[in-house]
Amino acid sequence: MKTMPCRAALTALALAPTAAFAHPGDHTSMSLGAVARHIVTSPDHLAVLAVASLVTVALAICERRRAAR
Repeated sequence: MKTMPCRAALTALALAPTAAFAHPGDHTSMSLGAVARHIVTSPDHLAVLAVASLVTVALAICERRRAAR
């Protein structure tokens, strides 16, 4: 029962409508360098990357604690 928060978080992330968070615009004609520059210089992309990183770290810590028991 103690693993429920980790599983609930993973389930919520898996079911989240990520396409709804995308901003308008087509990036298919951009080169790899242009896409990288766009991601690094856009605040909305940086915010999503920061949140995704924090969630990943939190879930990894949660799983390590669960595995240590």
